[in-house]
Amino acid sequence: MNKFLLSIALLIAATSLNAQSEKYKIVFDLNDGDTATHSTVLRQFNNVLKAAPDAELELVCHGKAVNMFVKDKVYFEEKIKELKSKATVSFKVCANSLRRFNIDKSQISDLAEIVPVAILELSAKQKEGWSYIKAGN
Repeated sequence: MNKFLLSIALLIAATSLNAQSEKYKIVFDLNDGDTATHSTVLRQFNNVLKAAPDAELELVCHGKAVNMFVKDKVYFEEKIKELKSKATVSFKVCANSLRRFNIDKSQISDLAEIVPVAILELSAKQKEGWSYIKAGN
């Protein structure tokens, strides 16, 4: 009986240690065009990275949020560059939304990658075990 209890205790301890060492992977879904919301999301990225420096973060922009990465309108270029230099952070822009708002792909900043469909990008990340956060309104 003692060996059984010891085995259970070791299993619980190993599971606990493994859970603590897992890296956070969080995908944020943003479709809000408000620059105040954009600022909030970037602040949230910074907060997460302060608490978990090895976290992987991705922001998927669709709808009016694609304007966050239109060249010459990138209000937070320095903050975005700083985030990308600190950690594994990526920014994605939906090609469908670009077409919807008549924005040519060449107008999108190099800070972001264009994905065909935002919803499929979000779904793929969730299938890979990423946590989903709805950003903004």
